[in-house]
Amino acid sequence: MDDNIIQLQCSFCQQLFKRDKKNQPKYKGRTNAYCSKKCMKESLSKELHTFCSHCNKPIIVKQAEYIKSKSGKSFCSQSCAASYNNKLKRKSRRSKIEIEFYNLLVKEFPNLNILPNDKTMLDGLEVDIAIPSLKLAIEWNGIVHFKPIYGTTKLNKIQNRDAEKLQIACNKNINLIVISDTTSNDKILKDAFEKTRDILTSLLDQ
Repeated sequence: MDDNIIQLQCSFCQQLFKRDKKNQPKYKGRTNAYCSKKCMKESLSKELHTFCSHCNKPIIVKQAEYIKSKSGKSFCSQSCAASYNNKLKRKSRRSKIEIEFYNLLVKEFPNLNILPNDKTMLDGLEVDIAIPSLKLAIEWNGIVHFKPIYGTTKLNKIQNRDAEKLQIACNKNINLIVISDTTSNDKILKDAFEKTRDILTSLLDQ
């Protein structure tokens, strides 16, 4: 037998057949081999039982749809898909230093309910960290809040939203701590944590 020819088993009908080594399509890291176009078509139309990647509801999807999904995720509705993707985007917007700051607070105050990316405290506007029991919110404002990294229009929009958050916090008697970070280094993180720790300790002692 030619060294370039191998014997395979059809992924659908299980029959053995021969194929050139180089002619093996891959789907999601797995090699699927079909002896004919008919078997491939019937295999891809096969229904798979899985769960919605957002709400975990049992769903049935076509194998072809599963293979086409770049993320490998399946959803029961467009609403769940949008919710999952929005959540993923919110997570990706958090800078490394902001995440480190949040983790330090959680470790220092394990009995406090410290919420990341909260939208309930300021009437739907998102704050980076919220501590409802203390009526306190924290914003970690990176360089995009001060310089037109993405253009003047974007900067104005960000600064207007920052001003709106401050106004809402004032109206609702919520303490809003704003940490200005234009360099994102260890000193900024250390100073911000120590000052915030002192504020939280003071509020807890009241």
